[in-house]
Amino acid sequence: MAGSRKTVVPVPGIADSASRGYVQCIRAGDLVFVAGQTGVDENYRAVSLEFGPQMRQAMRNLQLALEAAGVSLRDVVAMTGFITDMRYANDFRAIRKEIMGGELTSALIGVESLAQPVLLVEIQAIAVGPD
Repeated sequence: MAGSRKTVVPVPGIADSASRGYVQCIRAGDLVFVAGQTGVDENYRAVSLEFGPQMRQAMRNLQLALEAAGVSLRDVVAMTGFITDMRYANDFRAIRKEIMGGELTSALIGVESLAQPVLLVEIQAIAVGPD
């Protein structure tokens, strides 16, 4: 193969994940892959102990990553959500729909825990944009 079409996208404004062994965003051709985003600020501190504020922060982090790669929330074609309590499922769906609309594929998975015990939600996404 002559050259890689995979490019790491630096994302200002969200936590630097390099020290944790991964990157926040990769562009491969016209696809953009965003690592799981949680309700943390750029110092990896949870913005709240409540689900709603964490979900909104995770969505803001997702938006920053997408914009750094030259796409937007409307370009997301697939999203996977992880929540620590399925009682948050309706809130997850309502906030996602409010922010993104409904034209994407999505999965929602209940998990026992996330990277930090206080985290309640994580979202990862794939978007498509111009090559």
